[in-house]
Amino acid sequence: MTRDSTTRLENRDRQRILSSPVAHAFVRIVTQRRGISETEAEQAYLDYLNRTQPADNGRRREIA
Repeated sequence: MTRDSTTRLENRDRQRILSSPVAHAFVRIVTQRRGISETEAEQAYLDYLNRTQPADNGRRREIA
């Protein structure tokens, strides 16, 4: 499932984001390990950057 926010990125913004060394490494590793296309790996990276909920940093949440 793709997010609307990643489809709204302008082409130059997408190119700028995907040109970082971190993005290149992510795409390379994901294509090798998951066996998906480069385009799918790029979309996964953009989805990760545009996630709507913050990542759980290992902090324990108290249950009421």
